[in-house]
This record gives sequence, C-alpha cells and structure tokens, in this order.
Amino acid sequence: MEDNCFYDLYNVKDRTNLVVFRNVKFNKVKIGIPRCSNCRKLHSRSKTATYIVLFLGIPLIFIIPVYFSVVFDLGTFIMIILLVATFGMVYGAMVATEKIILNSNDVKTEKDGAITDPLVRTFMASGWSIEPPRA
Repeated sequence: MEDNCFYDLYNVKDRTNLVVFRNVKFNKVKIGIPRCSNCRKLHSRSKTATYIVLFLGIPLIFIIPVYFSVVFDLGTFIMIILLVATFGMVYGAMVATEKIILNSNDVKTEKDGAITDPLVRTFMASGWSIEPPRA
C-alpha cells in the first residue's frame, strides 16, 4: 500500500452561475495507483533533488538581481525584471531536474501515470476529471 501513488479525481455535482455569485459543488475521490518500489524510490529521489534545487535557488533569486543592480547601477524596473527572470530560471531548473531523473530511468511522472491507469480512464470516461473544478 505504501508503494501506491494516490491521485484525486473530481466530479461536478452542481454548478451555480449568477451575475454576482458563482459556486461549484463537486465530489472528490482518491484513487490508489499501484507502482513498483523502484518507481516510488525514483519519484522520491526526484522530489528530493527538486527541493535541493529550490533550496540552492532561493538565495540566487535575491542575490543575482541585487548584485547586477549595484554593479551596473541599474534602475528598479530592470531589477524587478531580473528578479522575475531569475525566479523563472530556478523554477525551470526544478522542472528540468525532475524530468531528467524520471526520463533517464523510463519512469512516468505521477500525473502521466495516473492518466494512463485503466481505473482512472474508466472514471474519466464517466465524467470525472483530474483537474479540480473552478467556479
């Protein structure tokens, strides 16, 4: 049971759309998707590597824009652009790290594994969705 990956599925029960009010009532069920212990370990390692990239990248998000702003005497607007660009690079590095680890071992991501599972496909054919409904 600990090797299973649990994924949430959603089904809309009622949707209310008034001029000033929107409401969605839905059912949510957790589906256990079986996976081997090797896949579970690889998913765990990829998450750990992603957290390490995040831990190393957070200081860079603040250091790089401030450094360039001080050294090259850039304005506030350019510093904000550098801040956003550095944040994007750290996020991209996190996503790339996970993809590289999983693809190098021919393991699907948790979402891709959920979509290809026969039980999840059965639920999706009867109106359930992987994405939570929005009002």
